[in-house]
Amino acid sequence: MSWRTISFRKRMLVIMTLSGLIELLLLVAAGFTYLKVNQEHEMGEKALGVARFLAESEIVIEMVEAQQPEPYQESFRALTKAIGAAFIVIGDNQGVRLIHPVDERIGKPMKGGDNQRALVEGQSYVSTARGSLGYSVRGKAAIFDAQGNIIGVVSVGYLLDRLQDRIEPFLAFLILMVVVVVVANAVVSNYASRKFQRAILGFEPEEIGRLYGELEVTMSTIKEGVLSIDAQGVLRSINRSACQILGIDRDKALNKPLTDTLRDSDLYTVLETGQEDHDIEIFLNHKRLIANRSPIFVEGKIVGAVSSFRLRDEINELTEQLSQTKEYADLLRSQTHEHRNKLNTISGLVQMGELEAVQKLIGQETAHYQAMIEFLRDTIKDPLIAGMLLGKTERARELGLQLVLEEGSRLEPLSEWLNSEDLVTILGNLIDNAFDATLSVIRNESNVASERRNIEVSVSDYGNEVILEVSDHGCGLPENIEPQTLFKKGISTKSRQNRGVGLHLVNQLATRYHGHVEMLPNTEHGTRITVYLPKEEQV
Repeated sequence: MSWRTISFRKRMLVIMTLSGLIELLLLVAAGFTYLKVNQEHEMGEKALGVARFLAESEIVIEMVEAQQPEPYQESFRALTKAIGAAFIVIGDNQGVRLIHPVDERIGKPMKGGDNQRALVEGQSYVSTARGSLGYSVRGKAAIFDAQGNIIGVVSVGYLLDRLQDRIEPFLAFLILMVVVVVVANAVVSNYASRKFQRAILGFEPEEIGRLYGELEVTMSTIKEGVLSIDAQGVLRSINRSACQILGIDRDKALNKPLTDTLRDSDLYTVLETGQEDHDIEIFLNHKRLIANRSPIFVEGKIVGAVSSFRLRDEINELTEQLSQTKEYADLLRSQTHEHRNKLNTISGLVQMGELEAVQKLIGQETAHYQAMIEFLRDTIKDPLIAGMLLGKTERARELGLQLVLEEGSRLEPLSEWLNSEDLVTILGNLIDNAFDATLSVIRNESNVASERRNIEVSVSDYGNEVILEVSDHGCGLPENIEPQTLFKKGISTKSRQNRGVGLHLVNQLATRYHGHVEMLPNTEHGTRITVYLPKEEQV
């Protein structure tokens, strides 16, 4: 069984237990050493104090000078026992024992080789040496006569094996504590490892490393920009595409509040609402983007949010193609329907031999289309918007309605600030809403005046604003809904699904250009919606 095959929880248990055990063993060793050194020092100082006291005693001085220790042997042995020492040895100036715990060793040279400093230099000191009774810590003091001559030495000692006996009770306690702490550490580490693994969703470290590597590769290869924030709005991840799209430095942006880097970001609102946003248009770092945003939930709590996005310009071509295709399809469908009726009329006139009537009808149709095209070309200088209005005009005729471009309408070529595709989106949505509102009245009322079938459109760029206005004579604004509420996504007066997007998109585009939308009742019936857009970027 290899180390990698062991589960993370067991590995944590082994590592934490062993590390705790090693730390405690080091602590015990350090404690034991400290106790031993400390007690050796204390015993040495105690032995030295007794040795100095005896060396200055008149009895000891007289005994050494007289070389008659016999009367004092028992007294010194009793004193040795009283102070808990291993021995008290007194020697003459040659180091020959006069007093010793063992009678047979009296008269023999003292052992240990540590008398030099006392007998020659007259010092008092602590030493450790092996004597006849064993390895001991000793306090030694020189004995002086009345004239100051060194006449002998006093040695008081404590055997180190006895010192070990004094330390062993503490050592046993420390070992017991080691066992207790190791067991407690094992329990705590097991609990902590369980909690930690639950926090990482039960994955093993190797799996997390592999998944992280896969995520890094995936994030770096996808073309969409992706970034995520935590619950505090701090940027936690961002891929290479996002940095390129937004023109930001990844290292400088990471682990900082997202609004510090992208001041116009409102991703934090996803943290507040907990709602997903799909295919919304946003404006970040002077870039128009199409984004998807979603909150991140862990155990039912919002812990962050993630956003993926692409430049709107990258899908402009597809959007334009789809928009133009739809307009062309609507135009062709309406023209096909209209021309089929005209062709049937022409066919009947030819069969009846009314050739002059045929020529007149063809001339009228040609003049109608030519006049409409010329009017749009002279009035609306943006071809995309003009084409859209032409298509909507034909669509209105197909639906039995009439789209009227009001007199005084004018639109010069747009500045770089305004995107014609956005204006097509705004006008197209407003006109479609007007169609729906008017058709709703036609379906529900038996007699509808012809003027109520008109949809009036006004496009002008006089002054500092481009003004887009669409008026209808349909069902009007609902009394139970505030007009501003209709700008919210998903709010609609229609019952069909996938509604409530058009006005929201119109308002969103107007807001992006620092403009605004005005929605008012239109005379007796219907609604008038006006969009105001600044011609130039507002600083």
